[in-house]
Amino acid sequence: MVDDMQFAKLNERVALLERQVEALMQQLKFAYVDRPATQLYPDVAEMKRRGNLIEAIKLYRGHTNASLAEAKTYVENMQV
Repeated sequence: MVDDMQFAKLNERVALLERQVEALMQQLKFAYVDRPATQLYPDVAEMKRRGNLIEAIKLYRGHTNASLAEAKTYVENMQV
C-alpha cells in the first residue's frame, strides 16, 4: 500500500518526467499524436475520408482544444 508521502513523491517524479518530455519535444519540434484503438471522432474521420482536411482539423480542434499543429498532425496521421 502506498502512503500519502510516497504518493506525493511519485506525483513529483511524474510531473518532472512530464516536464522533461515536453522540453525535449519542444526542442525537437516534435508533436506527439496518441493513436487510440477506436475512432473517437467519427465526424473528423468522415471529413478526412472526403478529402476535407481543413474541416477535419477544425472539428478535431473543436473536440480537443488542441493546437493547430497538434490537430494537423493528428488528422494527417488518422487511419480512415
